[in-house]
Amino acid sequence: MSTGVIALSYISSLIVNAVVLLGCVSLFMWIERESENEFIKRHRYFLLCSLGIAYLALAYMEAQANNLLSRNLTGFHWTYLNMVIVGLFNLILRLRIKPQLVITLLFTMVWGISGMMTSAVSPISVEQTVGLMVVECLIYGFAKQIVARPWLYVITFIVFSFFGLSMGSMLYKGQTAGAWARQILALVVLEGVIILYARLLGKQNERIREFKHRAEFDGLTGCKTFGVFNTDLQDAYQHFTQTRKIYAMYAMDLDHFKQINDTYGHVAGNEVLKTVAHKIKELVDNLDYPAALYRTGGEEFTMLMYEVNPDEARNEAISKMIQAEVAQLNFVFDERQVKITISLGEDIVTANDANYLDLYKRADHFLYTSKHRGRNTITLHGQN
Repeated sequence: MSTGVIALSYISSLIVNAVVLLGCVSLFMWIERESENEFIKRHRYFLLCSLGIAYLALAYMEAQANNLLSRNLTGFHWTYLNMVIVGLFNLILRLRIKPQLVITLLFTMVWGISGMMTSAVSPISVEQTVGLMVVECLIYGFAKQIVARPWLYVITFIVFSFFGLSMGSMLYKGQTAGAWARQILALVVLEGVIILYARLLGKQNERIREFKHRAEFDGLTGCKTFGVFNTDLQDAYQHFTQTRKIYAMYAMDLDHFKQINDTYGHVAGNEVLKTVAHKIKELVDNLDYPAALYRTGGEEFTMLMYEVNPDEARNEAISKMIQAEVAQLNFVFDERQVKITISLGEDIVTANDANYLDLYKRADHFLYTSKHRGRNTITLHGQN
């Protein structure tokens, strides 16, 4: 076979292998980090294992098909052997779950048996298969340490590749030194491409998570944003229409906050907002009911509390607790002690609500009823 044909086969097969690998890595990382799709969240590891099986099956069948149909095995880089080695190595490191280890060991066993069937069974071929399986178990057991230490990662990949290529030699006899060199170079290139591409995807996913966090959480107070509040409120109402489980809303507003900004500046105002939000969130996280706190305006906060009982005494106690904790906060600006009070409006969802906004309108109306009654006041279901 001419050098030009070998070079063309080598480059084209390397490109095809890289494209297939990168496509699988993209799909794998998407399934691994998808957080919106409920089906994927419920069956994540099953889907990842299934993808790994499909990938290995494709690579192995291509390798066997090329082995059986090709008339010239010189330069067996195009046999997909590298894809099998790279796939096995990275699946164990990435998933780190027992089902994937079992699948990998079974695949290696089948690979070894099929290799022995096409060539004479020898103690060396058995040792190669068992050796690769032992290395796979060690990689599974020390996966975190391997990923965390680049030098250990490189050594582990070299050892794993040695056993993988040794098993490949059972299928492909009579390879030249040049063929082996091309094979090893292609293997290193493919693993390098995967590492680089995975890092790029990882950085992109980090940026996406950062943007998502900024969209969902207020940068100043750490509370959830109005957009999240609107979505959660719709979901709560939809859940109520299906299950009749009651939820409550507490609308809160800091009294005379504008005076703090005008008198002491926005830096002081920001400190007040952060401190008050932190205090209320501490209370919210320790309630008897699941609840979430949102910043729904400049100095306005709203709490949604789920699966509550229509207990006015309990609702009033929660409102008074929030009010009392905020009133105990002490601020000092320009050597002056500043106290903060808060007004609240609270109500629960009812069967008469036509849509998710009806409760919001009532709670907001009750909040401003508290404001008009002199501030530092609580209005529950329209009653002071």
